[in-house]
Formats: sequence, C-alpha cells, structure tokens
Amino acid sequence: MRPVTKINLGCGDIHPPGWVNVDGSNRAWIASRLPWLDRFLVRTRVFPPTQFSAQVVYANLLQRFPWPDASADAFYLGEILEHFTREQGAFVLGECRRVLKAGGRIRIRVPDHANFWHQYIEQYQAIRAKPKTDWSLEHTKWTAMYFETICINRPKPWQSMGHFHKWMYDEVSLTLTLDQAGFADPQRRRFHDSDIPGIADVEARDDLIMEAVVSEHGHPVDGNPSATARRDTVAP
Repeated sequence: MRPVTKINLGCGDIHPPGWVNVDGSNRAWIASRLPWLDRFLVRTRVFPPTQFSAQVVYANLLQRFPWPDASADAFYLGEILEHFTREQGAFVLGECRRVLKAGGRIRIRVPDHANFWHQYIEQYQAIRAKPKTDWSLEHTKWTAMYFETICINRPKPWQSMGHFHKWMYDEVSLTLTLDQAGFADPQRRRFHDSDIPGIADVEARDDLIMEAVVSEHGHPVDGNPSATARRDTVAP
C-alpha cells in the first residue's frame, strides 16, 4: 500500500505522527533550523518553552511550497487562512491545489465571521429592546474583541509572523474562494466529519469547516493560478 501524504499546514502546537506538520512562524524556523539555539534561549529564559521541535517543517507559506506538483493526498488548514490577506490566501490555496493529487482533499477550519457578528447583533438587539435606563455597553465586547484582539494585537518577534487576522470568512465567501482556487465540490462539514483519514488528530475545535476536492481532471498547465498574489513574507 502506498503511503498517504497528509500535510498539516500552520500546525502550531498540533503535530501528530502520520502528518507532515508545517509552520511558517519565526519560532518554528528557530526551533526547526537551530534547535540548539532555541534550547539555549529557553534555558536562559529569553524565550519561553517552544511548542515546536525539529520534526516540524518550516516553510514560508507565501513562497512556492516545497513539494512537487500532484504529490500530496490531503491538506488541513486549521485557523491559518484568516491570518493572510484575501490575495495572500488565494496564493496559499493555489499552492495547495498545485501540490494535491487528483482526488486529493483540502479541509479548512476558520472562525465563522457571520456567526461572530450574529452574536454581536443578537446581544445588541436584546439591549436595545430594554428601557434606555437599562442600556449597557455589554455588546461592545464583540467590537473590542474584533479590533483589539483579532485585528490589532501584534506578536513579539520570536512568536508567529502575522498572528493577527487579516481577513475573515463565512460559508458563502469561503465556498466561492475555494471555487475560484479551482477546487471542486466545496461543502461545509461537521467537526471531525471528514473524508480525510485521521482528521481528529489535527482538528482541535469546531468552527466554520469546509472540505473540497481536486477534480480527477487534474491540474492547470500553468500551475498555481494565484501565483501573482504571492508576497515574500507574512509581515504584520
């Protein structure tokens, strides 16, 4: 039986056996390329203990992926796509499609933008329905979370590059984004409900989850159709 190549893209602290676990953060680069330096900086308390090891593959995800065309069976992207701009995300998905074999699958988990603001609207309407004397700013916690934590909070240099969110998706926009990247049959899936074996090893939480497939018709001659969207770094 041939080995199945499953790539866990943007793995963070989740890197189980049976997957190629890839991360593009600054700390992943140090831990995978210079583990002796990482250990020294941890011992001297310059760095906190790392979630990465030499087994994690470092890759700049805004450059051509380090795998040949049609060489992988599956990609899992768990809470990573939202850390790229819309154009950068198109490049990342194009590279996933290039690397996947015909019949290969991509599974994406991102925060559900529609659900996030639905909670804001629901709480706002509940407060608005009360007498003005009972109004409060409780619903603005969602605004604060969005701007102060999600969009503005910047990582330290040794932490993740681009760790704040640069784009958000809902079911409609992510479906159309997968369509535009050349994937077939994008579908919303339930937590751990997947055609990719061993998905529970990498999928830690529920959220907006979509899965799509590379058509058996193969790949475009020109490779990644979104290559012009590439940027050299995931700079904040």
